[in-house]
Amino acid sequence: MNKKQTFSATKRRHFMACVLALITAVVMIPGMTTYLPFAMEEQILIPIMLFPFIWAGLFIYAYMAEKAWQPCIFMLTIIISHAGLSFFAISGAQG
Repeated sequence: MNKKQTFSATKRRHFMACVLALITAVVMIPGMTTYLPFAMEEQILIPIMLFPFIWAGLFIYAYMAEKAWQPCIFMLTIIISHAGLSFFAISGAQG
């Protein structure tokens, strides 16, 4: 029997889609509340409303990318950049 796979590195893609996409979306939400230039209500509301779309987009991208390493690098870059932006926004507000 011929088993044709749709994706390469399926275990890695499953991990990225389920775990890394969720972690990335969760890191982005509090990050956006610290540096978005809106009123306080909008700073909280907009990231919460965008969460399902961000997570779904990252989830789908983990499966649709041509190479299995591309979503991993992309999501790790987003995590690091949002962590850095959050740090600078919080430390700049206290200084």
